Amino acid sequence: MMQTRLLVCVNKRLLNQPSCATRGGVEIAEALEKAISEQQLPLTVQRFYCLGHCQEGANVKIAPQGQFFHSVTLADIPLILKTALSTSLYLNGGKC
Repeated sequence: MMQTRLLVCVNKRLLNQPSCATRGGVEIAEALEKAISEQQLPLTVQRFYCLGHCQEGANVKIAPQGQFFHSVTLADIPLILKTALSTSLYLNGGKC
């Protein structure tokens, strides 16, 4: 079974440069981890130090298929989880 991962950028760049860490990346990773644990979802969170879209952070990518979410806030977590679960079901033939 293929594990669906949520890649969350937590990179902090030099002062006055846009970065996911200063736009809530760490808090988003923590909130996703908490929701996944509480709901016992078949997903994992992996913290990354650059997904290459600093101007659009905070960024989350669903892997392995690669759907990207930009300018993510805590309010986007339900949508990200729903999308990731749909991806997991698709990749695993309807079985999580």
